[in-house]
Amino acid sequence: MLLREFKHHFALGDIEGAIALRTRHSRGYYLLVMSSKWGVNSFLETGRDLTPRLFKTRRALLNTANAIGLGAHQIEVRDEI
Repeated sequence: MLLREFKHHFALGDIEGAIALRTRHSRGYYLLVMSSKWGVNSFLETGRDLTPRLFKTRRALLNTANAIGLGAHQIEVRDEI
């Protein structure tokens, strides 16, 4: 999903939290957003090719999660996928 779609779902109360997944090769983080209402979890995707968006730093990921409406306490960080 795209950022604007996540903002909409957050406003509806559909989003429960997120997981920051660090890649094996330490290239960065992916943001996986969780919702039991959807039945699936979804990665934040880029607008151009709809691939999972890679964040180079944890701060960049947290800023984006904050833009969705999630606080830092709602994001679980996992070191490797």
